[in-house]
Amino acid sequence: MKKEKKIKINYITYISKHYIPSAQTMKKWILISSMKEILSQVNIIFVGQQRIRTLNKKYLNNDYATNALTFPNYDENSSSGDIVLCPIIINQEAKKFGLSSNLRWAHMIIHSMLHLQGYTHEVTKNRLNMEKLEIKLLADMNYGNPYVRG
Repeated sequence: MKKEKKIKINYITYISKHYIPSAQTMKKWILISSMKEILSQVNIIFVGQQRIRTLNKKYLNNDYATNALTFPNYDENSSSGDIVLCPIIINQEAKKFGLSSNLRWAHMIIHSMLHLQGYTHEVTKNRLNMEKLEIKLLADMNYGNPYVRG
């Protein structure tokens, strides 16, 4: 019998009136992308464009609104992380790229979860490995390839 992964998931919303997948659906994406069993807690934070731009500027020195930011938090006893998502941008990207809303959202959750587990994409080799894993995890849930734009 396969042991079920245990991750505490908190949802924090600072905006409304924008499509956000159900907590149950996001939990499925979080659990499937939990590769290393190092995370004990994940905070999913939904913000508007101005707040994500402010965070991106403050922590990454990028002065623009982005779709997602991840902030890992490791200590001796456990590891956790924050995933900050901008529903406005994610939903706009789904339309812009010709993807279903859930495919775009699943991709952003999986991508962010991989970052929380130490995956990066600054170097081409790491980016290709990360994209390959994202595509596999999405395919395991019968989603298409998010890098093939409609």
